[in-house]
Amino acid sequence: MNAALDAIQIDRTDGLVTITFNRPERKNALNADCWNQLDRALEEIAYNPEDRAVMLTGSGGNFSAGADLSPRDPKGVTLGLTGRPVQPIVQEKSVVGDMILRLHRLPKPTLAKVDGVAVGVGLGVALACDLVVASDRARFSEIFSKRGLALDGGNSWILPRIVGLQQAKYLAYFGDVIDAREARELGLVRTNSTPSQGSGGVGWLPGRRSRSASRSGSSTRADSPRSSRPSRRRRDASTSRTPRPTCKRALRRFANGASRIFADAE
Repeated sequence: MNAALDAIQIDRTDGLVTITFNRPERKNALNADCWNQLDRALEEIAYNPEDRAVMLTGSGGNFSAGADLSPRDPKGVTLGLTGRPVQPIVQEKSVVGDMILRLHRLPKPTLAKVDGVAVGVGLGVALACDLVVASDRARFSEIFSKRGLALDGGNSWILPRIVGLQQAKYLAYFGDVIDAREARELGLVRTNSTPSQGSGGVGWLPGRRSRSASRSGSSTRADSPRSSRPSRRRRDASTSRTPRPTCKRALRRFANGASRIFADAE
């Protein structure tokens, strides 16, 4: 089943929900329509038992160029991420923060398939997924510093947990663009593919067969540390939760089985 919502497209095939950012003329920069439609889609997916896994991708050869800061109303007034006149920065950032939290908490396995650019909050959306795979022409950047902005889109929370604190600082301070090879070396992405594969389905995921993957994916997702609810308030490192052995086993089960869920939808 296909559904076009202008800013995003939704395809449902055998339990896999593919959400495609659909603003290729803007390199899929995320505006108010994108956030609102994605919010509704994720809420529906969370409570639909037929939806077993989610894949996020972008149209036109790019994942997302980050937040779209250009919209204006007919009178020329700049619009914020809510689609209304720009609010104080704290309110604007909460729009993105709420969406990233919803994606983190989604009780279904999630995959970001990246081709082209994934920068700024677009990178934050990708990293909020359980797995990130990329074509060999994918490019990543914490571009905020080059715009005079602090990290947003959950990046300040998730990035050091993936690449380590020192490397996260380097990426945040300088906003360098890194390619797919370096992203894999840093642990940002799991798999690279050729451009032709990257623009197609997800059959190029490393295959690990599991007959029960489609049934166990949601429970495994719910038991993994990625499902913990990151607070907007900074937490002291000494109070952060350490994954229990059962969580580690669940993560291994997910790694073994999740790729089959997505590949089965080819």
